[in-house]
Amino acid sequence: MLYEKFAWSRRLWDWFAVKLVQKGGYLILDDTTWVRWAKHSEAVSWVWSSTHARTVRGMQVVLLIWTDGQVKVPLGLRLWRKGGYSKVELAAQLLREAGRRGICPQYVLFDSWYAAGTLLHLLDGMGWKYVARLKSNRLFEGQAVRERWRHRFGRDVGRLRKISHEVCVVKDGRRYFVSNDTQLSSAKLKAHYRIRQQIEETFRLLKQEFGWSQSSAQKARAQVAHLHLGLYALCLTQAEARKKGQTIYAFKHSLFRLPIPTHLAQLKQLPLAA
Repeated sequence: MLYEKFAWSRRLWDWFAVKLVQKGGYLILDDTTWVRWAKHSEAVSWVWSSTHARTVRGMQVVLLIWTDGQVKVPLGLRLWRKGGYSKVELAAQLLREAGRRGICPQYVLFDSWYAAGTLLHLLDGMGWKYVARLKSNRLFEGQAVRERWRHRFGRDVGRLRKISHEVCVVKDGRRYFVSNDTQLSSAKLKAHYRIRQQIEETFRLLKQEFGWSQSSAQKARAQVAHLHLGLYALCLTQAEARKKGQTIYAFKHSLFRLPIPTHLAQLKQLPLAA
């Protein structure tokens, strides 16, 4: 099954995500890495791991999810491969795909890695509002943002270098944020950005509960299939957990307390094939 040609991304939307995504909400974009010391695998490359603070042999995936602050709905993924599309280009593919499916988020959230001019222009051109972290050396009105304010907090509206639309830049200690919603107050902008934590929890679920880091397949096609099956399982589990008013962790734990279905117990009585 993992090696068959199948429209994994489209089926993720048609079978699962379209039933969970609602009007508004947030789109969150990020990537994750895990170590996989395989000598011969199309999906494994030398990648930077923030956990290990160094380059490791592993896999890196760019993921886009929708959330209302509670429900986490995966919309698509892209496997990063050395020599292929950059992570920013893969992110742009996911965002365009979400736009074609009619999703209209309140805000799109991402960290400073994805606050590239390409994505900022894309989102503003699509009519979507974004809130993102900003690197301290980005030029704002001809000046690095870290040099613009002497005090701990600051807020201003203007233009980033090579960005054609106006943005709001907010300083909070050593952190800097940017948004094309120039009417946002500093407090509201930071409150929206805190929702980005939902994708970190999604990565934790996918790795620990849904086997993302456990596939030993060598072909990239098989790895992509395995990753999508994890997304399918997350959507199904989340939908059932919501019906029962449980968290995903509590629902999955309750499955192990259920008795074995009678039709499965009868399988033990079948003669083994010679």
